[in-house]
Amino acid sequence: MTKKLSHKRVTPLTRFYYGAPYYPEHWDAATREQDVQRMVDAGFNVVRMAEFAWDYLEPEEGTFRFDIFDETIARLGASGIATILCTPTPTPPRWLTFAHPDVLRVNADGVVMQHGSRQHVCHTSETFRAYSRAITREMADHYAENPHVVGWQTDNELNCHFSECHCDHCQAAFREFLRAKYEGDIDALNVAWGNAFWALTYRNFDEILTPKSAKPAYANPAHLLDYDRFISWNVTRFQHEQVEILRAANPRWFITHNGIFRHIDYRGSFTEDLDFLGYDIYPFFDPDPQHRPASQSFNLDHARAWSGNFMVPEQQSGPGGQGNYFHDTPEPDEMRRMAYTSIARGADSLMFFRWRTCRFGAEEYWCGIFDHDNVPRRRYKEVQQLGEELKTIGPEVLGTHVRVDVGIAAADMDVYDAHETLSMGLPSPYAVAATVHEFFLNQGYAVGCVHPSDDLSDLKVYIIPHWALINPDWMPHLEAYVENGGLLIIGARTGTKDWNNNVVADPLPGMLQKLAGVRILEYGRQNAPDKRPLGIQYHRASAVLPTEHWYEQLQIMPKTMTIARWEGRHLSRQTAITIRQQGEGTVIYVGTYLSGSILAPLLPLLEELTGLAPLWPDAPAGVHVVVRENEEKRLWFAFNDTDSFSVLQPPVEGTDLITGKPSPKKLYLMRHRVAVIKETLVEAEEQGSEGAEEQGSEGAEEQGSEGAEEQRSKGAEERGSEGAEEQGSERAEERGNESVEEVRQAEVEEKESEGPEA
Repeated sequence: MTKKLSHKRVTPLTRFYYGAPYYPEHWDAATREQDVQRMVDAGFNVVRMAEFAWDYLEPEEGTFRFDIFDETIARLGASGIATILCTPTPTPPRWLTFAHPDVLRVNADGVVMQHGSRQHVCHTSETFRAYSRAITREMADHYAENPHVVGWQTDNELNCHFSECHCDHCQAAFREFLRAKYEGDIDALNVAWGNAFWALTYRNFDEILTPKSAKPAYANPAHLLDYDRFISWNVTRFQHEQVEILRAANPRWFITHNGIFRHIDYRGSFTEDLDFLGYDIYPFFDPDPQHRPASQSFNLDHARAWSGNFMVPEQQSGPGGQGNYFHDTPEPDEMRRMAYTSIARGADSLMFFRWRTCRFGAEEYWCGIFDHDNVPRRRYKEVQQLGEELKTIGPEVLGTHVRVDVGIAAADMDVYDAHETLSMGLPSPYAVAATVHEFFLNQGYAVGCVHPSDDLSDLKVYIIPHWALINPDWMPHLEAYVENGGLLIIGARTGTKDWNNNVVADPLPGMLQKLAGVRILEYGRQNAPDKRPLGIQYHRASAVLPTEHWYEQLQIMPKTMTIARWEGRHLSRQTAITIRQQGEGTVIYVGTYLSGSILAPLLPLLEELTGLAPLWPDAPAGVHVVVRENEEKRLWFAFNDTDSFSVLQPPVEGTDLITGKPSPKKLYLMRHRVAVIKETLVEAEEQGSEGAEEQGSEGAEEQGSEGAEEQRSKGAEERGSEGAEEQGSERAEERGNESVEEVRQAEVEEKESEGPEA
C-alpha cells in the first residue's frame, strides 16, 4: 500500500489483466489440451489458480508437489499469459483436520464444523496458522523466481459463508483482544459496555465469553460490536502472516484479496496490507433483471468506497446455482455489458468466473465460460469480443478514477455491524444507501459511495443515510466540507449512538446538533403507516409525500429554516426537513428515512446551490452513464440497461474506443449494448483564455447543466424520476423554478401564518 485509502485511489497496475480463474487440478490432460490456445484467442493475459488446491499441493504433511501448476504456468507463460496464485487456506486437507480437530470452528450453538465444505477452520488456532504459514512459505519460495507469476491472492473470500467462531481458541483470543483494547482496565470495559444493565458487570477479563445472541435472550449491543471488531482484527492478523511471507519472497509481486464480506474492516489494516482490493461481482444474485443494473452499479461503487479502484477476480459469466437456487442465464451481450459496468465503476482488471464449469462438487452448476461439455458457444464468443476491445480500452482506464458528484456515505464496518446488533426492524444503512444511489443513478447524476473520512472536496452533494454511529474524528472533516461550500444531507437517526454502540446522552442528533441546526423533540417507529399514515409536505399547495419506517419532530435553531412539514395526526405542520447555511455551504436535515419520493422535490434546490447536473442530459431513461477521468482524459461509458432500442447524442466529441473511429453524432444502442467515448482534455498551458469556454462548457454543455431553468423544468420524464405526475411535476411545478431567496420567502410566509416554531 503506497497511498491513503480513498474512493479516488487508482491501482498501481501498469497492465489491465483479463482472464479467468483456472483449475487444472480438476481436469485430465486431454480436457486441458486446447485451453491455452483458446485463452490466447480470447485475448487473455492472466489466470488465477490454486485457491482450493491444498490437498494437491501437500497430499501428505510435509510432502509437496507442484508439477501440474509448474507445467500449466509454463505453458501459459510461453503464450504470454501470466499467473496469479492463491494461498490455498480456505480448504485445508483432510489429513490436517483429522490430525488436529481443534482447528475446526465452533458455531454459536456449540456445533463443531466438519470437513466436507470450505471455511470450516478457525483463524485463531495457532496450529492452523502454523500450517497456513508453512504452505504459504513453501509456495512462495517455489515460485519466487518464476517470471510468469505476477501476483497473489490471499486465501479466498474470507468470511464469506461463516465468520463467527466460539471455540476455546477464540474465547481466549477475544479476552486478550479486549484486555489490549481497554488497557487491562476491566472497569473501563464495564462502563463502555454499560454492564450495569442486567447485572452484566465483570470482575476481570477471564470471566468474559464471546457473545451469543438469543441464548437465552438479546445480547448486549456493545458486547456484540466489540466481538465483531475482534473477528475483523483476527482475520486481519491471519492474512498479515501470509502477506509478510509473500513480500519477503518477492517484493515485486502484487498482493490482493477477493472480498467483500461481513465483519472485516476493509478501510483498515486488512486492506492497507494489500496493494489493492479485489471484489467478486455476481449481479445475478439480484433476481430482478430490470433492477439488476442498478444493484450491480451500487455494489461496485460500494466496493470502491473502501479503498479505491479494484481488481475483479470473479465476474459472473454464466448462471450460478447451489442449494435451492439457479440464476438466470445471461442473454446475448449481457455478460459483456456487465463486465463493462464493472470496468466503468472502478475495475482495473477483470477475470470471468470460471474458465470451465466443473462436473462435480458443490459448485457443479456454477457455470463458467465453457459448459460441462467444453464446447465453445456464445459466452466464449462474447469473451473473445471483449478481449479484443480491451486491447484498446484496458490501457486507457488505468490511472483514471470514477467521477462522483453525489457521494453517499458507505463502507464502514462499525456502522454496519452496530446496526445489526439492534436494528429494530429498520432498513440497514447499506440498504438505504442502495435506495438513494438508485434514485440518483436514474436521474443521470454521477453518484457513488464515499466514506466520511475520505476526500469530500470534489463532491457537490454528500448524503449520510441514517448512520446511528458517528465517529467524533469525522466531525472536523464534515464541518470543513460544509464550510468550504459542500451540501450535506443528513438522514434521521444519524449520530444517535456513540462509538461503543450506546445511545448518546445529549439531545439528538448528538454531536451533529450544531452542524445541522436542529434538535429532535420526538421520534418514533412507523410500524403501521397504512393505519396511522404520516406524510411530508414541502408547500401547502404541494402533494403530501407518504413516509415510512421513522419520524422525527424537529426543533430548529437560529439560522435554520423549515423547508418541509409533517402532515398527519399529532405531527401536522411540525418541522420535518430543515436547511441551514454554514459558511459557504449548506446542511439539510431530513427527519425521516430517505427515499426517491422524499428526495425528488429537493433536486432543483441541490442544483441551484451546487451546480449539480446530470452527466449526459439527453440520455434516455434507462441509459446509464459513468465517467472515469484523470487530468488528461475522460472516458464516457454509456449502457443501454433497457429492453428497448435507444438513440442518444454524445455530450462530447472524442474517439469511440470500441470502433476506433471519431465519436458519431448519434449513438444507436441495442439492448445490453455499450458505448465508450474518450474525451481528450486540453493541457492547462494550452487553454489560456479558452479555459472558460472549453473547460467551463464541460459543466454547462458537455456535462449537461443546459442552463438552470431549462434543466430544472425537465421534471421526471427526462431525468428518470419515479413517475412524471407524482414526482416530476413536484420538481418542475412546485419547486422547479424557485431560487434560494424564494424558498426563504416562502418560509417567512408560513411562519407568519402559523406562528412561532415549536
